[in-house]
Amino acid sequence: MRRTDREITDEATKRDIIEKAHIINLGILDFPAPYVVPANYGYEFVDNQLKLYIHGASKGRKRGLIAANPEVSFSLVNDCGLDAPEEGAPLYEFSYFYRSVLGTGTATLVEDLAEKEHALRLVLKHANGRDIPGEISQEMLQQVGVIRIDVDQYTGKQHSAE
Repeated sequence: MRRTDREITDEATKRDIIEKAHIINLGILDFPAPYVVPANYGYEFVDNQLKLYIHGASKGRKRGLIAANPEVSFSLVNDCGLDAPEEGAPLYEFSYFYRSVLGTGTATLVEDLAEKEHALRLVLKHANGRDIPGEISQEMLQQVGVIRIDVDQYTGKQHSAE
């Protein structure tokens, strides 16, 4: 990381960003250019390994590309805001506040219905801030597409007013 003064080394802060962000930008290998798709997500740590889950259609470009090459990258961003200088200040003093986590991992197209249900409940919990009771039908689980990302590494970076 070039700007080591902005690097987040504290694991608790990185986990706070993962909790507070709600959109993942998933980078998938394609030619002639990478394919990046935003999605909502759920997550969990299993033996200190981050696992991210996204859901969507059971067919499509994203799933086809992952089947061909499961190595992916991702970004999560929160606490964004304009850092506007005093009126009349030079334009180069404009900046943007943010906190981010970037990483890489291996994506898996989840087929197991129990894992799909677990993943969907994590997505719902992350989106709503609490467990959502209710049944998810077997038919729905068979139709929905779920992707698990086993994260290899991730880093944190921030530019804050503090």
